[in-house]
Amino acid sequence: MKPLMPLLALLSALTAAPARSEDPTWFEVEVLVFSRPDNSGEIWDADRRPVKLGNSRDLLGPVMMPDLSQFQAALAECDASEWLLDPQGCESRQQLTPSFPDRLPVQAAAETAGDPLAGDPFLLTAEQLEFGDARRQIGAKGGHQILLHTGWQMPVYGRRQAQPFHLYGGRNFGERFDAEGHLHPPEDDLLSQFDFFTGFSPSSGAQADPVWELNGWLRIYLDHFLFIETRLDLRQEGKRVWKTESLEQDPDALTADVAVEEEAEPFLLTIPLEQNRRVRSREIHYFDHPQLGLVVQIRRMTQPEAVAPEAEVTPQATLNP
Repeated sequence: MKPLMPLLALLSALTAAPARSEDPTWFEVEVLVFSRPDNSGEIWDADRRPVKLGNSRDLLGPVMMPDLSQFQAALAECDASEWLLDPQGCESRQQLTPSFPDRLPVQAAAETAGDPLAGDPFLLTAEQLEFGDARRQIGAKGGHQILLHTGWQMPVYGRRQAQPFHLYGGRNFGERFDAEGHLHPPEDDLLSQFDFFTGFSPSSGAQADPVWELNGWLRIYLDHFLFIETRLDLRQEGKRVWKTESLEQDPDALTADVAVEEEAEPFLLTIPLEQNRRVRSREIHYFDHPQLGLVVQIRRMTQPEAVAPEAEVTPQATLNP
């Protein structure tokens, strides 16, 4: 047993020591998304469900959306009894309701450069974005519309650890349609009567949730090679058509005829772009689609490394001759 003791001690020490995971590799990502004229003649399915965002991370909100922190008091709307007891307080609370823009700015960029040593992804500044010329050339083409131009720095992990990034932009259809694409129902008559008798309406001024023209996510992960996985939706106004059947009974006939009628309603279509592609660093990759264009570049960057503090120099005493 004596010859085995040093080996057992070494194995015990290795087992007790916590395994250190390697630091992730950082990359710089730039994304340009645009809509384009559809010449394919493809008919999009009105039953297509919108993308699920899951645990996607939103880096765009702080630079493109209003500061929602000041509107926390307006999240709990007054009910009818509160309006009767404290109409002034409810009106003041209602005025704090956030107002989402009708259209988002094309470019989403940070005002100041982030620090990768903090460990979290962060947006690039406008000066760090490199697709400026491509953006102008695409925007100058007839029928092409830039929906989003942004970029960020991030640590890249394997697929199971990789977090999607929420991408959105363009028009806000939320005032007319819900997220599923249906028209908002008209205001209830009872609420209109409440407004007439009291001068206040619990629903007046309420802000609908935004429904963006572009919405979805993009995920980057490492599996021996770099991969880009994305699911983006382009929302477009159209129609939802369905057929109804009814029986037409002729009193003099023994059988009834079946009448088929076609009905339609305004609807917000969901046009998906869904791809998973192996890519190379520094190359510009274009994801083609009948109505969407996605340009992505992943750039290897200088890896974050803490600067070691300078060693203090102890002054040496000098001897007088």
